[in-house]
Amino acid sequence: MSPDLAIMKATDTITVVEGYDAVRFFLEIIWRREGKTAGEIELLIGRLKWADGSPVDPLIWEDWLAAVQIACSGRTE
Repeated sequence: MSPDLAIMKATDTITVVEGYDAVRFFLEIIWRREGKTAGEIELLIGRLKWADGSPVDPLIWEDWLAAVQIACSGRTE
C-alpha cells in the first residue's frame, strides 16, 4: 500500500462508484493473496459475514479497507 494514502476508518463514506471499484479491488487483493478460484467464492462470502459485531475474518476487513483506500485515491474533492 502506498504511504501517501490516508488510513480508512469504518466511519468514512464513499460514493457508489468508489464502492463498486472498492469491491473489484478487494476481490483482486484476495485473489492475488490466496489464489482463489471462482468455485471458492462461497467460502469467501462466508468469511465476509459479521459475527458479534466483528468480521468473521479480521484480515478480510483489513483487505476491504485497503481496497476502499485504493478506490478513493482518485477522489478530487
